[in-house]
Amino acid sequence: MSLDKAILNEINEKLSRIEKKLNIVPDREIAINDYENSLESFQDFAKNILKLEPVTIKNYSQIILKFLNHSNGIINPNTVKSFFDSNGSISSKSNHLKALRKYARDFLKLGNWIEDFKFENNSKLKIKSIPDDVQLSKFYDSLPTGEIRLIFLILHNSGLRIGEVLSLKVYNVDTTDGLVDASEIHQGETKHSWFSCITQQTCALLDEFIERNFDYTNGEDMESLLFSTPTRTVQQAFKDASSQLGIEIHPHLLRTVFADRCTKAGIKDKYIDAFCGRISKGVLAKHYTAYSEDAMVEVYANVEPLLVLSLD
Repeated sequence: MSLDKAILNEINEKLSRIEKKLNIVPDREIAINDYENSLESFQDFAKNILKLEPVTIKNYSQIILKFLNHSNGIINPNTVKSFFDSNGSISSKSNHLKALRKYARDFLKLGNWIEDFKFENNSKLKIKSIPDDVQLSKFYDSLPTGEIRLIFLILHNSGLRIGEVLSLKVYNVDTTDGLVDASEIHQGETKHSWFSCITQQTCALLDEFIERNFDYTNGEDMESLLFSTPTRTVQQAFKDASSQLGIEIHPHLLRTVFADRCTKAGIKDKYIDAFCGRISKGVLAKHYTAYSEDAMVEVYANVEPLLVLSLD
């Protein structure tokens, strides 16, 4: 081997090590023939490596399948651009971009060319109309009895996401202290759910519900999902009640209501973020004492009076 070739090989090896260390992946394109197999592999990757929630994986998979059908399985900048051009709103394009980044960049390792696609929402900021307690009480009374009313109360009391509430198991809720353990439910790439709380008013209703439907002495019952109502059914019930009362309230809006009440109670933003599952694992690990179960219950006591509703 000549000296020049040896030097060139050494340079290439060093560049390869640098690229690997910096996680640099050459840009490339690919053609997918077996959509079903590719999606199944992506779903496994999204669950075990990206730690995405089941509902997010489902939404991303639907978007990816739509894209593959549109592009005939060919994945490159041109087919992605064509796909985006075929879609309307900025919000839908942004959601599609998130899904395709996970698929093309993270899963298929096609490089970073997809980062060149960016969408900015230049529309005016929408100010949410936050319902007052009278409206919330009327809304609760308009919901079907049973599970959906309890789901409404936990959403309103805790700041948790609908997917997190519907993923709770019986043992995740301590009705003595009103503590809700969502720490193992939502573990995203950057944000992590933690402990939240519910009011003693809701605890009393939840105790009655659990006593009717579960056996505290049965270990299998404690491992069961607290609620069996599907997300779509909850959303439809909220939509029907909103139409009936002329008050638009959906599950996500209750997170805003909760944050609003916490702010009025003088609770620090870092605790509001913790209740709502908007806190990093690193912060939780570094400052565990400040976010311990006892600390969360103590902080929650300041906002609990503002979360009690007049219920029939």
